[in-house]
Amino acid sequence: MISGDNKTDKALEAYDKLYSSIPPIGFMNRKKRVSAFLKITNMLQEMIDEGMVSEDDGLYLLSVLVRKCSRFQKAAMMTALNLKNIDRKLISNIGFKYSNDFRCSLRMYPLDDDTESPAKQD
Repeated sequence: MISGDNKTDKALEAYDKLYSSIPPIGFMNRKKRVSAFLKITNMLQEMIDEGMVSEDDGLYLLSVLVRKCSRFQKAAMMTALNLKNIDRKLISNIGFKYSNDFRCSLRMYPLDDDTESPAKQD
């Protein structure tokens, strides 16, 4: 079990690493924006897999990045809008989950994890 202070330190370290790694996104450049989102979420997925941060902390870090960094906010928005056109093999689990949740906040249908079709609503 990770102690509270150690967990906070690791989350802050992860945030700093992610924030400093956000690449330029260009002006209305869909490819660069999606690539930036994929880069950051793939880095975060590696941190989760290594046990540096939990998945919940990772989702929280992405939320903070969206609010604190306009480049990442634009990248996340572009990815959410184009999620059904992105090959599922290219996007990490944390990236897919966050982007799908972002779609829901935009009142768009969520996507199934293994298909391109909107998730069935019961």
